[in-house]
Amino acid sequence: MSALVKVCGLTRPEQVAEIDAMGVDFVGFVFAPESPRRVTAAHVASIARGNARRVGVFTGQDAQEVNRIMAWARLDMAQLHGGQDADFCRAVGPSRVIKVFWPERYALREEFLRDLDGFGALCELMLLDAGASGGGSGKSLDFAALAGTYAPKPWILAGGLTPENVRPALQKARPAGVDLNSGVEESWGVKDIAKVRRAVRVVKKL
Repeated sequence: MSALVKVCGLTRPEQVAEIDAMGVDFVGFVFAPESPRRVTAAHVASIARGNARRVGVFTGQDAQEVNRIMAWARLDMAQLHGGQDADFCRAVGPSRVIKVFWPERYALREEFLRDLDGFGALCELMLLDAGASGGGSGKSLDFAALAGTYAPKPWILAGGLTPENVRPALQKARPAGVDLNSGVEESWGVKDIAKVRRAVRVVKKL
Protein backbone atom coordinates (compact mmCIF):
# COMPACT_ATOMS: atom_id res chain seq x y z
CA MET A 1 0.00 0.00 0.00
CA SER A 2 1.50 3.36 -1.02
CA ALA A 3 2.11 6.12 1.50
CA LEU A 4 -0.36 8.93 2.03
CA VAL A 5 0.29 12.21 0.23
CA LYS A 6 -0.82 15.63 1.44
CA VAL A 7 -0.09 18.79 -0.55
CA CYS A 8 -0.40 21.84 1.65
CA GLY A 9 -0.37 25.62 1.32
CA LEU A 10 -2.67 25.66 -1.70
CA THR A 11 -4.26 28.92 -2.78
CA ARG A 12 -5.24 28.61 -6.46
CA PRO A 13 -8.42 26.73 -7.42
CA GLU A 14 -6.96 25.47 -10.70
CA GLN A 15 -3.94 24.03 -8.89
CA VAL A 16 -6.17 22.33 -6.33
CA ALA A 17 -8.01 20.62 -9.19
CA GLU A 18 -4.78 19.57 -10.93
CA ILE A 19 -3.28 18.17 -7.74
CA ASP A 20 -6.48 16.41 -6.74
CA ALA A 21 -6.46 14.67 -10.14
CA MET A 22 -3.01 13.24 -9.32
CA GLY A 23 -4.63 11.00 -6.72
CA VAL A 24 -3.32 12.69 -3.58
CA ASP A 25 -5.04 11.87 -0.29
CA PHE A 26 -5.24 15.38 1.21
CA VAL A 27 -5.20 18.97 -0.02
CA GLY A 28 -4.30 21.56 2.58
CA PHE A 29 -5.23 25.21 3.09
CA VAL A 30 -3.49 27.47 5.60
CA PHE A 31 -5.60 29.64 7.90
CA ALA A 32 -2.71 30.66 10.18
CA PRO A 33 -2.94 34.47 10.52
CA GLU A 34 0.81 35.01 10.16
CA SER A 35 1.32 32.80 7.10
CA PRO A 36 2.06 34.23 3.62
CA ARG A 37 0.00 31.28 2.31
CA ARG A 38 -3.05 32.28 4.30
CA VAL A 39 -6.47 31.90 2.66
CA THR A 40 -9.97 32.78 3.80
CA ALA A 41 -12.84 30.42 4.51
CA ALA A 42 -14.89 32.08 1.76
CA HIS A 43 -12.13 31.47 -0.79
CA VAL A 44 -11.76 27.79 0.12
CA ALA A 45 -15.54 27.34 0.15
CA SER A 46 -15.59 28.52 -3.48
CA ILE A 47 -13.10 25.84 -4.57
CA ALA A 48 -14.74 22.76 -6.06
CA ARG A 49 -14.36 19.57 -4.07
CA GLY A 50 -12.51 16.61 -5.53
CA ASN A 51 -11.66 13.20 -4.13
CA ALA A 52 -8.97 14.32 -1.71
CA ARG A 53 -9.87 15.18 1.85
CA ARG A 54 -9.65 18.89 2.62
CA VAL A 55 -7.48 19.98 5.54
CA GLY A 56 -7.27 23.36 7.23
CA VAL A 57 -4.07 24.38 9.03
CA PHE A 58 -4.71 26.39 12.20
CA THR A 59 -2.46 28.17 14.69
CA GLY A 60 -4.04 31.26 16.24
CA GLN A 61 -7.76 30.50 16.38
CA ASP A 62 -9.75 29.13 19.29
CA ALA A 63 -11.67 25.88 18.89
CA GLN A 64 -14.98 27.62 18.20
CA GLU A 65 -13.41 29.59 15.35
CA VAL A 66 -11.77 26.44 13.94
CA ASN A 67 -15.13 24.67 13.90
CA ARG A 68 -16.78 27.66 12.26
CA ILE A 69 -14.14 27.85 9.52
CA MET A 70 -14.30 24.10 8.96
CA ALA A 71 -18.04 24.26 8.37
CA TRP A 72 -17.86 27.31 6.10
CA ALA A 73 -14.88 26.10 4.06
CA ARG A 74 -16.20 22.53 3.87
CA LEU A 75 -13.12 21.02 5.49
CA ASP A 76 -12.77 17.40 6.52
CA MET A 77 -9.88 17.77 8.96
CA ALA A 78 -8.10 20.37 11.08
CA GLN A 79 -4.31 20.31 11.26
CA LEU A 80 -3.55 21.78 14.67
CA HIS A 81 -0.20 23.43 14.09
CA GLY A 82 -0.01 25.70 17.12
CA GLY A 83 0.61 23.35 20.03
CA GLN A 84 -3.10 23.09 20.86
CA ASP A 85 -3.90 21.02 23.95
CA ALA A 86 -6.08 17.99 24.63
CA ASP A 87 -9.23 20.03 25.34
CA PHE A 88 -8.82 21.80 22.01
CA CYS A 89 -8.62 18.45 20.20
CA ARG A 90 -11.75 17.24 21.96
CA ALA A 91 -13.64 20.43 21.03
CA VAL A 92 -12.80 19.98 17.33
CA GLY A 93 -13.37 16.23 17.45
CA PRO A 94 -10.51 13.68 17.56
CA SER A 95 -11.64 12.01 14.34
CA ARG A 96 -11.11 15.34 12.54
CA VAL A 97 -7.72 16.25 14.01
CA ILE A 98 -4.21 16.01 12.56
CA LYS A 99 -1.99 16.83 15.54
CA VAL A 100 1.40 18.39 14.83
CA PHE A 101 4.60 17.72 16.77
CA TRP A 102 8.12 19.11 16.40
CA PRO A 103 10.69 16.43 17.36
CA GLU A 104 13.48 19.01 17.48
CA ARG A 105 11.80 20.78 20.41
CA TYR A 106 12.55 17.87 22.71
CA ALA A 107 15.84 17.44 24.54
CA LEU A 108 14.98 13.82 25.26
CA ARG A 109 13.45 11.34 22.84
CA GLU A 110 11.50 9.81 25.73
CA GLU A 111 9.65 13.10 26.25
CA PHE A 112 8.77 13.27 22.57
CA LEU A 113 7.43 9.71 22.54
CA ARG A 114 5.48 10.36 25.75
CA ASP A 115 3.74 13.34 24.14
CA LEU A 116 2.87 11.28 21.06
CA ASP A 117 1.37 8.61 23.29
CA GLY A 118 -0.61 11.17 25.26
CA PHE A 119 -2.45 12.38 22.16
CA GLY A 120 -3.22 8.91 20.78
CA ALA A 121 -6.93 9.10 21.60
CA LEU A 122 -7.21 12.76 20.64
CA CYS A 123 -6.45 12.73 16.92
CA GLU A 124 -6.83 10.71 13.72
CA LEU A 125 -3.34 11.36 12.36
CA MET A 126 -0.09 12.86 13.62
CA LEU A 127 2.34 15.06 11.70
CA LEU A 128 6.03 15.52 12.50
CA ASP A 129 7.53 18.79 11.28
CA ALA A 130 10.95 20.42 11.29
CA GLY A 131 11.88 23.33 13.53
CA ALA A 132 10.38 24.24 16.87
CA SER A 133 7.08 25.81 15.77
CA GLY A 134 5.12 26.81 12.70
CA GLY A 135 5.69 25.14 9.35
CA GLY A 136 6.47 25.61 5.68
CA SER A 137 10.03 26.71 6.45
CA GLY A 138 11.74 24.47 3.90
CA LYS A 139 13.84 22.78 6.59
CA SER A 140 14.02 18.99 6.78
CA LEU A 141 14.16 16.64 9.75
CA ASP A 142 16.87 14.02 10.21
CA PHE A 143 15.10 11.20 8.40
CA ALA A 144 17.25 8.40 9.81
CA ALA A 145 16.76 9.64 13.37
CA LEU A 146 13.01 9.12 13.00
CA ALA A 147 13.35 5.47 12.01
CA GLY A 148 11.43 3.22 14.36
CA THR A 149 9.40 6.07 15.86
CA TYR A 150 6.38 4.51 17.52
CA ALA A 151 3.23 6.60 17.48
CA PRO A 152 -0.24 5.48 18.55
CA LYS A 153 -1.67 6.87 15.30
CA PRO A 154 -0.24 6.92 11.76
CA TRP A 155 2.16 9.80 11.32
CA ILE A 156 2.98 12.01 8.34
CA LEU A 157 6.40 13.52 7.69
CA ALA A 158 6.69 17.21 6.79
CA GLY A 159 9.51 19.66 6.25
CA GLY A 160 11.38 20.54 3.07
CA LEU A 161 10.32 17.50 1.06
CA THR A 162 11.12 17.63 -2.65
CA PRO A 163 10.96 15.23 -5.61
CA GLU A 164 14.63 14.50 -4.93
CA ASN A 165 14.53 13.71 -1.21
CA VAL A 166 11.07 12.24 -0.73
CA ARG A 167 12.23 8.71 -1.60
CA PRO A 168 15.05 8.61 1.00
CA ALA A 169 12.71 10.29 3.48
CA LEU A 170 10.21 7.47 3.12
CA GLN A 171 12.84 4.75 3.11
CA LYS A 172 14.71 6.05 6.16
CA ALA A 173 11.98 7.50 8.37
CA ARG A 174 9.19 5.06 7.44
CA PRO A 175 6.24 7.43 7.95
CA ALA A 176 2.68 6.60 6.93
CA GLY A 177 2.74 9.54 4.55
CA VAL A 178 4.33 12.82 3.50
CA ASP A 179 3.27 16.46 3.48
CA LEU A 180 4.51 18.43 0.47
CA ASN A 181 4.64 22.22 0.62
CA SER A 182 7.68 24.50 0.34
CA GLY A 183 9.76 21.93 -1.54
CA VAL A 184 7.31 21.92 -4.47
CA GLU A 185 6.60 25.67 -4.59
CA GLU A 186 7.32 28.43 -7.08
CA SER A 187 6.40 31.15 -4.61
CA TRP A 188 4.25 31.49 -1.50
CA GLY A 189 1.08 29.47 -2.11
CA VAL A 190 1.88 28.81 -5.77
CA LYS A 191 2.95 25.26 -6.54
CA ASP A 192 5.31 24.07 -9.24
CA ILE A 193 2.93 21.50 -10.71
CA ALA A 194 5.73 19.58 -12.42
CA LYS A 195 7.52 19.18 -9.08
CA VAL A 196 4.33 18.11 -7.34
CA ARG A 197 3.66 15.53 -10.04
CA ARG A 198 7.19 14.13 -9.79
CA ALA A 199 7.03 13.87 -6.02
CA VAL A 200 3.61 12.23 -6.05
CA ARG A 201 4.78 9.69 -8.62
CA VAL A 202 7.76 8.78 -6.44
CA VAL A 203 5.57 8.25 -3.39
CA LYS A 204 2.81 6.32 -5.08
CA LYS A 205 5.25 3.96 -6.86
CA LEU A 206 7.15 3.01 -3.71
